[in-house]
Formats: sequence, structure tokens, C-alpha cells
Amino acid sequence: MLDFYRCVFDAQNADAVFDFVAEDYHQHVSYYREGRSGLQAFVRSLFPGGPAPPELLNPPAPLLAEGDVVVLAGLLPEPEPDGSGALDPYFVYDAYRVRGKLLAEHWSGVTRAAPPRHPGPPPALPPNPTSAVVQLPQPPLRSTC
Repeated sequence: MLDFYRCVFDAQNADAVFDFVAEDYHQHVSYYREGRSGLQAFVRSLFPGGPAPPELLNPPAPLLAEGDVVVLAGLLPEPEPDGSGALDPYFVYDAYRVRGKLLAEHWSGVTRAAPPRHPGPPPALPPNPTSAVVQLPQPPLRSTC
């Protein structure tokens, strides 16, 4: 999955869609066109000057991989609508159904991570000795796209 993002989106390479996406790719997001060619057209519309060097600049985080479904989340800073130049963090959630080694279906959602608007700092939470941050192992990336 990380290779897909690196070779297609970070490399701004619409032609790389063919390496990762099934021809009958089903798009569940209404504003994207259906099929592999629809995804390729979307990537071309985002990056008309592509391709670029394939570096994983803003890697998504794998959230779930169970059976043939993979869910990822990525941070996508977007400009504030007020024109101030400030960036608001948005999180993009992508779910894919994988068939063989190709992406066969896609669902997506975007959530704005707005800062809390309250008069003071949030109350301190009591320490929880049973909680821990778990670092998931990352699969190796392909050496080339």
C-alpha cells in the first residue's frame, strides 16, 4: 500500500496506477470516476506536471489490514478558508479491498481536525499505566517504482 502512495501520489505519476489497480476498480466516492482509468484521470488532474521523483513525503499510516480490506489514514494540511495562509490539518481515511495484489475497491472520507474552542486547557487525565503506544512494523518499500 505504501508503494502505491509513493509511486502514484508522491511521484505524481498517473501511469503507475496500472501497476497497483485492477482494471475493474470500483470507486465508492461519488466525485471520482469509476475504474482504473478514472483513478488515472484523477491523478493527472492533481498533478498535470508529473511525474516527479518517487519519495514517500507524507506516508499514510496503516490502521487495519484484515482479510482483503486495508484501511489507511493520512494527514493532508489544507489552507484555511479565510485566506490567512494558515493550514488546518485534515485527515483522509482510505479503505481498499485488495484482490490478488491489486486494489479492487476504494472508499474514502475526510475529517477536519479542528482545534478545540474552549476557554481553557482540557482537564488533565489521570495516568493510565495499562496504556501504551504501539509502534507497528512497516513493510519494506520497493526500491523502484
